[in-house]
Amino acid sequence: MQKAHRVTLLRGAILAISLWTLAACATAVGEGGAAAERSLVEVSPGMHTLRGPAADFDPANASVDLRLPPGRRASPLIIFVHGGGGARDSLAAMAAFHAAGIAVLGFDAYRMNGFDRDWRFWVRNMTYEARQRMIYVAALGAYRWAVTQPGIDAGRIYLYGLSNGADVVANLAAVVDPKHVRVAFAEGLAGAGLGLPNDLRVPLRAIFGRQDNYAGQTADDVRWLRRVPCFLNIESFDRPPGNAAACNAAINPRSTTQSPADWVAAQKAKGADVDIWFYENAAHGIFTGPLRLQMMQWPGRLAHASVGADDAARAALRADVLSLISQSAR
Repeated sequence: MQKAHRVTLLRGAILAISLWTLAACATAVGEGGAAAERSLVEVSPGMHTLRGPAADFDPANASVDLRLPPGRRASPLIIFVHGGGGARDSLAAMAAFHAAGIAVLGFDAYRMNGFDRDWRFWVRNMTYEARQRMIYVAALGAYRWAVTQPGIDAGRIYLYGLSNGADVVANLAAVVDPKHVRVAFAEGLAGAGLGLPNDLRVPLRAIFGRQDNYAGQTADDVRWLRRVPCFLNIESFDRPPGNAAACNAAINPRSTTQSPADWVAAQKAKGADVDIWFYENAAHGIFTGPLRLQMMQWPGRLAHASVGADDAARAALRADVLSLISQSAR
């Protein structure tokens, strides 16, 4: 009965998102600084979505963090696209690659939209699609801004997304210009929210810790094999064509999504430059800290939420990313 209740609750929440007239009748909880038409709306007990258009990237926003390496030569740039918890998700990874002599750019999409909440709210109380809409619009704007900036080699830009940011980066990899973006790194893909694109324009590496069971029902419910209900995908949004077109809150809502591993296999079969990198003694958010095997409470359910990695896994991932950046240099 508990499992059936959880599914019913989530399905009701996401269906409410697709029916904007119902969402408009819900209680809005707008934050200071947000545009008048932009607010957070409760669509089921404890779960919220974004009503109104997501905000574009604003280089003057206080959350924007651009770090250039010393010297006058234009540097390759990694744009870090944060996960559900906000910009804090990217800080350790940004420090690691900046120390290696690479320019890094981070931002907080939630603050771009005028919302300032604790990370627990964004992770536990916002729908996948709402988080990813805000992150996608801001990240696309960040890329477009970055290619115009002095000190950055506009022909050597890389995207690195974690968790919800990984799904965003996978979608960006279908729209960015290959003359600017060389490789996209997507760590901890969920395959839900925006869905995953049909075709890639740049190489992509999907990254998983072998113990990444974040948001899983069991300890061995690993993210790369996970298929989740289609109703977690948004029906209509300005994104590249992808698998969410036939798997969303309005179309086949009771079916399940393509797993990240199956999506990668399908891309490979089409000839895309895509692969999965796995790391031992690692879970979700390899750069975020020590390996912690833990559980976390979401509305209506307790789920696994293992995070972090040991030092060897972090060092291996850093080396692999730097190696591919070096190989992709012209």
